[in-house]
Formats: sequence, C-alpha cells, structure tokens
Amino acid sequence: MSFASSIQPIITETCASCHTGDGPGTQHVRFDTADDVSRAAFAIAIVTETRFMPPWPASDESVPFDHDWSLTDEEIATILRWDDDGAPLDVDPNTEMIPVNGVVGLNDPDLVMRADGSYDGEFGQPDEYRCFVYDPKLTESTFVSDMEFIPQQTQVVHHAVGFVVPGSERAAVEERNGADGQGGWTCFGFSPGNGADLIFTWAPGTDPTAFPDGTGLEMEAGDFFVLQTHYHYDVEADADQSTFAVNFATGADVDPIDLFTYLAPAEIPCGEGEEGPLCDRDAARQKAIDAYGREGVLADALIGSCGNPLDAPDGFVDGVAKSTCTLPVANPGEIVSVFGHEHEIGASFKMTLNPDTPEELVLLDIPVWDFDWQLIYEPTDSIVIDSGDTIRIECTWDRALRDPLLEPAYVLWADGTNDEMCFSSVVTRPV
Repeated sequence: MSFASSIQPIITETCASCHTGDGPGTQHVRFDTADDVSRAAFAIAIVTETRFMPPWPASDESVPFDHDWSLTDEEIATILRWDDDGAPLDVDPNTEMIPVNGVVGLNDPDLVMRADGSYDGEFGQPDEYRCFVYDPKLTESTFVSDMEFIPQQTQVVHHAVGFVVPGSERAAVEERNGADGQGGWTCFGFSPGNGADLIFTWAPGTDPTAFPDGTGLEMEAGDFFVLQTHYHYDVEADADQSTFAVNFATGADVDPIDLFTYLAPAEIPCGEGEEGPLCDRDAARQKAIDAYGREGVLADALIGSCGNPLDAPDGFVDGVAKSTCTLPVANPGEIVSVFGHEHEIGASFKMTLNPDTPEELVLLDIPVWDFDWQLIYEPTDSIVIDSGDTIRIECTWDRALRDPLLEPAYVLWADGTNDEMCFSSVVTRPV
C-alpha cells in the first residue's frame, strides 16, 4: 500500500491541523513528518478504529457541517491495512506533513491581548469564576471577524465565556478589577455587569470562532472584552494569564452577527442506593447559592420558564435524567454556527429547529456527550430561522458518570464543575 497516495492525504487533510507545528494535539503526539506518522501507526489504528480520533461528536442525524473531521469507513479500513502491513513508507521519512487547512488556531492574528492581571488559585479549590478585562483599545467602530481564547494553564481552565462591554461601563469594571489583590474579579452567572453582551464561548476542543466573509462582531470605540473564565483546581497549577486573539473584518460592507443562548433546565436527583443530606434538592440548591450567589444558580428560573423535566414520566429513569425546553427564536437570520454545552455527567445533547412540525430539522445531535470535545459547528447549507420558529434543546445526564468519590447530591443547574448545565449558543447573520 502506498503511503503517499493512501495515508498521507488522510493525515494532511484530517490530522495534521492539530498534530503539527503549534497545534493543540502536539502535546500528545506529533505528525510533523512521514516518519512520525509511521512510528505512531499502531496507535493511529487503535484510535481511528474506535473513532476516538479524530474527534467529531456530532452524528449524521445533524445537518451537514463544514470542516467535518470524521473519517469514512473506507479511510479507517485503509489505515488498519497499512498498519497490518508494517506501516511502510514510499516517501522520504523526512517528508513534511503539511496540513491542508492550516494548523488549528489563528495564524498571525491582528491583535493578541493578555488578561489584565493573572489569577493564582489553590490546589483543592473547586470552582472559581473569574472575569478578566481584555482591552483592544478601540478608537473607532469596527468589526471583529475571528476570535480565539488560548488558555495558559489548560489543566485548570474548565471553560470560558466572552462578553463585549460598552465603554460607558469601564469605570464600574475598574472598581472591581483586581480589588482582592489578584487579576480580575469573582463573577458568577451569565453576565459580568450592566450592558454586557454575550458573544463568545470556549470549552476544551473548541476551534477559534470565525465568522463568514462579510460579517463580524460589531464594536464601538471604547468597547472592551470581558472573559469569564471558570477554574477548577483539582491539580496544582501556576498563575493563569490566558490570551485572547482577534482579527478585524475588512471591507466597506460588513453585516453584524447576532448570538443568542438558548437554555434548558438541569435536574438530576440522587439515584437508587444514594443517600445523604445533599440528596435533598433544597439543601443542594442552598449549597450552590452559598458558593456562587443566586446569579450563579439558574435552576429555579429555568423550571419556571420551561417546566420541571422530572414531571415527565421518563424524566428520571435508572439514573438517567432528561430535560427538554422549546423556545421561540430570539435571533432571526441565517445560521452561522451552533454550539452545545453540558458538564461532566452529560450523556447526550440535541437541538432541533421547529420540532414536531413538517419543517422539523435537527440542527445538532450529539448522541454520546464528551466534555473534552465541545466543538463549534458551522452548517454547510444555508439555514434561515425566523421569529415565528422554535428551537428545542434536549439534554440527558447519567449519574453513573459522576465521580463516585463525591458526596451523593442532587445535581442541578449551577456554576460548579460538579453541577450541570444545558444550553446552546446560536450565531446568526442578517438576511
């Protein structure tokens, strides 16, 4: 079997973007040269046969997406045959594996910003939501076309949410920024302050956010970014001062994008055989409020807007909890991207446009949730959503995935790593 014609195209089109240069996968294995690939052939065969790599959690029930990393059955069979043959090379071993789509990450971004200050948490500190200022120092209105969050201490950065804050709020932000002797300030919930607009989400495995040509995030002179970074110190780590990189849109006519977050409840009672004081929902809720404040515990508000999922006959069966919420479209336009989010006992995620109608369309289906691979998905076809449409968010959680060393507890929507969430961000552009 020819490496040049059969294996190299798979590597350069699918794997090299992460496993060459400064790609995020190079900390595990490098595919800079043909020799690197040949030496790793056995491991490549294992992770591709099990579909552990390349990561692509979305199922075929979803709409088609651009940049689909998943391999076909034929490509996997080709890799297995090549490995069985001894992983031979018919090219110079030093032949570079040049990624067809470039290395994951913004190449030479227009602006790279470090957080205004750093944060140094302590080992054993379970959850800290810290807001940091990233100031582009804008002197005129502009559009941002690409954004990338680059965590410095990857082992403790759980996820990040980004906001644009108007310049009129700068004084209020500066009063809190660094007031406790560390960079940033503690901030739970979905907003760092008045006037902040949610514009960005990052979780492990997320690529940079790239808006289509001719579109961008609109910002005015004096506006700045605030990124809410969630830390979970279950290991030792140095002080974190993560980076945020952006590109600016070019051209005279740029359409502003619009992002909205659709939320559903998360209610996961203790299962059979689990006992303890925190199995009482009120006790678990109060513990979360004590830790994160009421703004960091949305459980009751979501039940109020969506209903209690446990009222459904199959809301909690054999340790698996289900949640559904159907919401009116709040940001009409052409869909640019979709993103789903759960925490570590998430089992599946699904988002459907106009459910239970002839126009029903599954926007995103993730049958096996993986916290480490929360991708931003960009539909290949044009999908326009209108004000009269609805979007249904469905999540499931499996208590069998919960750390057995944790105290038995009712799990609900709150900001902690061991709490849960269920939401999707949808980005649209005008039509």
